Amino acid sequence: MSCRARLNHSMLQRAMTKPTRIEHDAFGPVEIPSDRYWGAQTQRALGLFEIGEERFPAVLLRAFGLQKYAAARANVQCGVLAPELASAIEKAATELHEGRWDDHFPLTIWQTGSGTQTNMNANEVIANRANELLGQPLGTKAPVHPNDHVNRSQSSNDSFPTVMHVAAAIEVTERLRPALGELRSALAGRAEAFADILKVARTHLMDAVPMTMGQTFGTFARQVRMRWLASTMPGPGS
Repeated sequence: MSCRARLNHSMLQRAMTKPTRIEHDAFGPVEIPSDRYWGAQTQRALGLFEIGEERFPAVLLRAFGLQKYAAARANVQCGVLAPELASAIEKAATELHEGRWDDHFPLTIWQTGSGTQTNMNANEVIANRANELLGQPLGTKAPVHPNDHVNRSQSSNDSFPTVMHVAAAIEVTERLRPALGELRSALAGRAEAFADILKVARTHLMDAVPMTMGQTFGTFARQVRMRWLASTMPGPGS
């Protein structure tokens, strides 16, 4: 076990020495740290998938907040979720999107291929927070249930691929596109600065006609095109 894995294990052990609450699932009672918003399925997954140390990036959790918010809205419109429950779910999902509950996602990326455990982690955190907003203690699963209400009309095979696409779109928009813009500007600046510096070009590893360093960096700048990046992003109606 690596140093970081031992540290994570030690942190979990310390968490379990704090006050706990008892929740129940199909397999029986589960002991959960009383101040944690995850539930029985997440707690069981911590024991069943006690491998690795790689965690999901925060942007994936932000995307889960958006997906669960949208699902609650859609379920109300379809008449399969009570508006008062949906309102609490939407508030909790918004908080998840804002990053308030990142510390309540303890699982690593090593789990079932469909991401079921992290989907349930999101359902449990949102349900517990929604119930808290409605004046109920953590772990009650009422009036908002993680499966019956937060995950209604969904499966992990719906939610997780959607979240992956949303997270990728967020990263492209907020990080990759600005970074590529800065890179292209920097390369274009070097092309101008090196416009008069001659260098030997190469053709099949042999000397060829002279060219300038400015031409070389100008080629680099032209290769960083934003058009191809925009074409990968979904547009209205796609």
